[in-house]
Amino acid sequence: MKNIIKNHFNYYLLIMDNKPKIIKVLNKSKEYDSDQDSIVDTNKDIFKKIVSISSKILETQEIILEKIKSFDERLQNIEKKIELTSKNNELSYNNLKELKKEDLDVIKEDVIKALNYRDYRSVIYIFKNIYKNKTNLEYVYPIKITGKRSFEYYNNMKWNNDLYGHYSTSIICSNVQNLFTKYNNIEDFDSNDFIMNQQFICKLSDEKYQKSIFRNIIEEVRINNL
Repeated sequence: MKNIIKNHFNYYLLIMDNKPKIIKVLNKSKEYDSDQDSIVDTNKDIFKKIVSISSKILETQEIILEKIKSFDERLQNIEKKIELTSKNNELSYNNLKELKKEDLDVIKEDVIKALNYRDYRSVIYIFKNIYKNKTNLEYVYPIKITGKRSFEYYNNMKWNNDLYGHYSTSIICSNVQNLFTKYNNIEDFDSNDFIMNQQFICKLSDEKYQKSIFRNIIEEVRINNL
């Protein structure tokens, strides 16, 4: 009996009675194919994971792009509202009475009614009658509160700084004082009321009293700007 090894074809032949019989086959090609299949399967898994990750990345990008688009639209709307508000304010400021030294135009009945108080209410009554801007929702008076002790007044079509409110106080008290003097006549008041009115009118020139008046004016401005 002779063994013949056929390495090229990777199998063994057993010669027996001059008749070849296969007794064992070592199919290395199948082992190789098995390794290849394993590699292919692994690559498929990796590819699937890559596809899955790529899909998630694309979905995330789409979400981000949608949010950016939404944010951009909101930003444009805000800019339009700011522009519209600015235009509305400009139109309202055109209707806003300027704070300046002048003869106030108030009907006689309202002046007499204001004089009857003979205190800060007299000034507030005239202040509201003259300077309240009923068409402007944000700034109803030509005075703005910009800080704890700083203010602005509207004049010459613009807002002007007024630290401590000295200018505003002086103008308001002076205008109201001149108005009260004009209508405090003996024909309209008895002698006693006439004298008390005159005392109050003179008091409006006092700097300390003006500060007290201005605090009440600022409170009126604050309430209407809430």
